[in-house]
Amino acid sequence: MTEQVYYRLRGEILSCKLEPGLEISEAELAERFEVSKTPVREALATLRQEGLVRTFPRRGYQITPITFGDMNELFDLRTMLEAGAAELACERITEEELSHLRALAEVVYDQAESPTIDKFIAANTDFHLAIARASGNQRLYDVLARQLYELERFFYLGAQKRDVNSETSNDHMKIVEALGRRDRDEVRALMVRHNDLTRQGLFKVLANSRSYGAIAL
Repeated sequence: MTEQVYYRLRGEILSCKLEPGLEISEAELAERFEVSKTPVREALATLRQEGLVRTFPRRGYQITPITFGDMNELFDLRTMLEAGAAELACERITEEELSHLRALAEVVYDQAESPTIDKFIAANTDFHLAIARASGNQRLYDVLARQLYELERFFYLGAQKRDVNSETSNDHMKIVEALGRRDRDEVRALMVRHNDLTRQGLFKVLANSRSYGAIAL
């Protein structure tokens, strides 16, 4: 039961169905999930360890707010990791892996339909992790997976606020083509550019949004 509550809460936090900065209580969640407070408390304890929830004495819990500073630091690290991973992947990636990347690059979504956004975000994450996996460096893969996990809430917010279908698909296809040519310099440049454009787009849309007051500097 604790595991079920944990995955439901985690999914709602990452997809921003539970918005950053929202205050929640054990009693409220127990009633909504139709369980006792114990599995809710245990699930929240795990989410707190992961940095997605924080606690306040005598007040309860809050979905951890997200800041532009957090996003900037995560993108700096992500860019360095992915540029290096893409270079290494040029030497080792297989035709089967390239075909899989092309399929992931074609996944699109409808802003009005949450399930399609879920599918798009998952495909985007799989795309970037597949390149890291092709690098052959497990430690690099593990560290990048953590960064993408921390950025997932930003990706959801961005996808909900602007249509990034063509932008993402075009960038991803160019990266796949460069990997197929084994062009280390080009694939590094493309990966850096892709991350910078994604960061700029997120900054712009979130700065202009009135829906997420918990996003701070």
